[in-house]
Amino acid sequence: MLALLNRQFSRQFPVLTMIALLTLVSGCGFQLRGVIAIPDQLKVLHLKGNNTSALYQAVEQYLQSSGVELVDSPEQAPYQIELLNEKLDRRSASLNSRAKIEEYELRTTLTYTVRDDKGETLIKPTQIFTERTYGYDENNVNATTAEEVLLRQEMRENLAGQLVRRYLKLAETLAES
Repeated sequence: MLALLNRQFSRQFPVLTMIALLTLVSGCGFQLRGVIAIPDQLKVLHLKGNNTSALYQAVEQYLQSSGVELVDSPEQAPYQIELLNEKLDRRSASLNSRAKIEEYELRTTLTYTVRDDKGETLIKPTQIFTERTYGYDENNVNATTAEEVLLRQEMRENLAGQLVRRYLKLAETLAES
C-alpha cells in the first residue's frame, strides 16, 4: 500500500511542483522588465487590437515596462501599432515506434502594422512568428499541459520583444528621412 502511494506521489510531484511555482511567481507580482531603450520620438504610442488577447496584453506589458506611454486614441500619439491577427497552431512533430505522438510543435504568428498620426502606413502588414517543440508524455498529461502553457507564455513574450524591436527600427528610418 505504501509503495502504491509513493508511486502515485512521485508521478504527481512534477505537476504539483509546477503548479506551486506558477502560483508563487504569479502571486508575487513578478514580471520581466523591458531592457530596450526607447527613443523619445517613439515613447508615446497607441496600441490597437483585441485587448482581451493574451498576446495583446504581453505586447502592452512589454511596451509599458520599456517606458512607452500608451494612450487611448490614435489622435493622442504620433504612432499606432495595430495587432491585426494572431494565430496559434499545434501539430505533431514526431511519432514514436508505436505511432503515438512523441513531440508537439507550437507556432504563434502575429500580423501587425504601424501607422503615423496622419494614418499613413509606416510598416505595411507584417507577420512575425515563433516556434517551440516539446515532448509529449501520455503518462503525465498534466505536466505536459503545464509545459505547453509555459511555452505559450514564453512565445508571447518573444513575439512582444520582436514587435518592439521592429518598432524601434522606425527611429532609424525617421532619422534617415
